[in-house]
Amino acid sequence: MKLFGSTTSPYVRRIRIVLAQTSHEFVNLQIFEGEDRKTLASRNPTLKVPCLEDEGGMVFDSRVIYRYLAAKLNFEPLSWDEENQLTLIDAANDSFVQLLLLKRSDIDTQEDRLYYRLQHERIASVLHELDRQLEEGAFSGWRYPEICLYT
Repeated sequence: MKLFGSTTSPYVRRIRIVLAQTSHEFVNLQIFEGEDRKTLASRNPTLKVPCLEDEGGMVFDSRVIYRYLAAKLNFEPLSWDEENQLTLIDAANDSFVQLLLLKRSDIDTQEDRLYYRLQHERIASVLHELDRQLEEGAFSGWRYPEICLYT
Protein backbone atom coordinates (compact mmCIF):
# COMPACT_ATOMS: atom_id res chain seq x y z
CA MET A 1 0.00 0.00 0.00
CA LYS A 2 1.39 3.40 -1.04
CA LEU A 3 -0.06 6.79 -0.07
CA PHE A 4 0.81 9.77 -2.27
CA GLY A 5 0.43 13.20 -0.73
CA SER A 6 2.04 16.20 0.86
CA THR A 7 2.72 16.87 4.50
CA THR A 8 0.86 20.20 4.34
CA SER A 9 -2.47 18.77 3.19
CA PRO A 10 -5.12 18.26 5.90
CA TYR A 11 -6.68 15.58 3.67
CA VAL A 12 -3.40 13.66 3.55
CA ARG A 13 -2.76 14.06 7.29
CA ARG A 14 -6.08 12.42 8.16
CA ILE A 15 -5.32 9.37 6.02
CA ARG A 16 -1.81 9.15 7.45
CA ILE A 17 -3.30 9.00 10.95
CA VAL A 18 -5.75 6.30 9.85
CA LEU A 19 -2.83 4.32 8.38
CA ALA A 20 -0.50 4.90 11.36
CA GLN A 21 -0.85 1.29 12.54
CA THR A 22 -0.87 -0.22 9.04
CA SER A 23 2.16 -1.07 6.95
CA HIS A 24 2.37 1.38 4.05
CA GLU A 25 4.71 3.67 2.18
CA PHE A 26 4.19 7.44 2.20
CA VAL A 27 5.37 9.36 -0.86
CA ASN A 28 5.71 13.04 0.05
CA LEU A 29 5.21 15.13 -3.08
CA GLN A 30 5.76 18.79 -3.82
CA ILE A 31 2.51 18.84 -5.76
CA PHE A 32 2.73 22.18 -7.56
CA GLU A 33 5.70 21.69 -9.87
CA GLY A 34 8.53 19.60 -11.24
CA GLU A 35 8.92 15.85 -11.18
CA ASP A 36 6.60 15.45 -8.20
CA ARG A 37 3.82 17.14 -10.18
CA LYS A 38 4.43 14.65 -12.99
CA THR A 39 4.33 11.79 -10.48
CA LEU A 40 1.01 13.05 -9.14
CA ALA A 41 -0.40 13.42 -12.67
CA SER A 42 0.63 9.86 -13.48
CA ARG A 43 -1.27 8.55 -10.46
CA ASN A 44 -4.31 10.81 -10.17
CA PRO A 45 -5.94 12.63 -13.10
CA THR A 46 -7.61 15.08 -10.69
CA LEU A 47 -4.10 16.30 -9.73
CA LYS A 48 -5.12 16.29 -6.07
CA VAL A 49 -3.79 14.56 -2.97
CA PRO A 50 -4.15 12.16 -1.35
CA CYS A 51 -4.32 9.14 -3.60
CA LEU A 52 -3.71 5.58 -2.54
CA GLU A 53 -2.15 2.79 -4.57
CA ASP A 54 -3.10 -0.66 -3.38
CA GLU A 55 -3.29 -4.09 -5.00
CA GLY A 56 -2.58 -2.64 -8.44
CA GLY A 57 -5.32 0.01 -8.30
CA MET A 58 -5.59 3.67 -7.40
CA VAL A 59 -8.09 5.24 -5.03
CA PHE A 60 -8.66 9.01 -5.21
CA ASP A 61 -9.92 11.48 -2.60
CA SER A 62 -9.61 11.20 1.17
CA ARG A 63 -13.27 10.28 1.75
CA VAL A 64 -13.16 7.51 -0.82
CA ILE A 65 -9.79 6.35 0.50
CA TYR A 66 -11.23 6.21 4.00
CA ARG A 67 -14.22 4.13 2.80
CA TYR A 68 -11.82 1.81 0.99
CA LEU A 69 -9.63 1.43 4.08
CA ALA A 70 -12.63 1.00 6.37
CA ALA A 71 -13.83 -1.92 4.27
CA LYS A 72 -10.34 -3.40 3.94
CA LEU A 73 -9.41 -2.98 7.63
CA ASN A 74 -12.86 -3.78 9.06
CA PHE A 75 -13.56 -0.39 10.63
CA GLU A 76 -17.08 0.32 11.86
CA PRO A 77 -18.97 2.22 9.13
CA LEU A 78 -19.64 5.91 9.64
CA SER A 79 -23.14 7.02 10.60
CA TRP A 80 -25.06 9.55 8.52
CA ASP A 81 -24.42 12.15 11.23
CA GLU A 82 -20.68 11.46 10.95
CA GLU A 83 -20.87 11.71 7.15
CA ASN A 84 -22.54 15.12 7.58
CA GLN A 85 -19.78 16.15 9.98
CA LEU A 86 -17.22 15.24 7.32
CA THR A 87 -19.11 17.35 4.80
CA LEU A 88 -18.89 20.33 7.15
CA ILE A 89 -15.19 19.82 7.83
CA ASP A 90 -14.40 19.29 4.15
CA ALA A 91 -16.35 22.41 3.14
CA ALA A 92 -14.31 24.58 5.48
CA ASN A 93 -11.06 22.89 4.42
CA ASP A 94 -11.90 23.36 0.74
CA SER A 95 -12.53 27.07 1.27
CA PHE A 96 -9.35 27.47 3.32
CA VAL A 97 -7.34 25.72 0.58
CA GLN A 98 -8.87 27.88 -2.16
CA LEU A 99 -8.04 31.06 -0.25
CA LEU A 100 -4.50 29.82 0.42
CA LEU A 101 -3.90 29.06 -3.26
CA LEU A 102 -5.20 32.49 -4.23
CA LYS A 103 -2.93 34.11 -1.65
CA ARG A 104 0.06 32.11 -2.95
CA SER A 105 -0.87 33.47 -6.39
CA ASP A 106 -0.55 37.02 -4.99
CA ILE A 107 -4.30 37.65 -5.07
CA ASP A 108 -5.78 39.71 -2.26
CA THR A 109 -8.68 37.62 -0.94
CA GLN A 110 -9.77 40.42 1.40
CA GLU A 111 -11.14 42.41 -1.54
CA ASP A 112 -14.91 42.71 -1.73
CA ARG A 113 -15.45 40.08 -4.42
CA LEU A 114 -18.25 37.52 -4.55
CA TYR A 115 -15.98 34.47 -4.70
CA TYR A 116 -13.89 35.59 -1.72
CA ARG A 117 -16.98 36.54 0.29
CA LEU A 118 -18.52 33.12 -0.35
CA GLN A 119 -15.39 31.33 0.88
CA HIS A 120 -15.16 33.45 4.03
CA GLU A 121 -18.91 33.06 4.64
CA ARG A 122 -18.71 29.28 4.28
CA ILE A 123 -15.79 29.06 6.71
CA ALA A 124 -17.59 31.19 9.31
CA SER A 125 -20.84 29.25 8.93
CA VAL A 126 -19.15 25.86 9.23
CA LEU A 127 -17.03 26.88 12.22
CA HIS A 128 -20.15 28.18 13.96
CA GLU A 129 -21.93 24.85 13.37
CA LEU A 130 -18.91 22.82 14.50
CA ASP A 131 -18.70 24.93 17.67
CA ARG A 132 -22.38 24.22 18.31
CA GLN A 133 -21.87 20.50 17.83
CA LEU A 134 -18.84 20.49 20.12
CA GLU A 135 -20.86 22.24 22.83
CA GLU A 136 -23.50 19.51 22.46
CA GLY A 137 -20.91 16.77 23.00
CA ALA A 138 -20.12 15.77 19.42
CA PHE A 139 -16.56 14.77 18.52
CA SER A 140 -16.02 13.06 21.86
CA GLY A 141 -14.22 9.97 20.56
CA TRP A 142 -11.35 9.28 18.18
CA ARG A 143 -13.02 8.11 14.99
CA TYR A 144 -12.57 9.45 11.49
CA PRO A 145 -14.63 12.66 11.99
CA GLU A 146 -12.53 13.57 15.04
CA ILE A 147 -9.34 12.86 13.11
CA CYS A 148 -10.56 15.09 10.25
CA LEU A 149 -11.48 17.90 12.63
CA TYR A 150 -8.12 17.62 14.38
CA THR A 151 -6.11 17.72 11.14
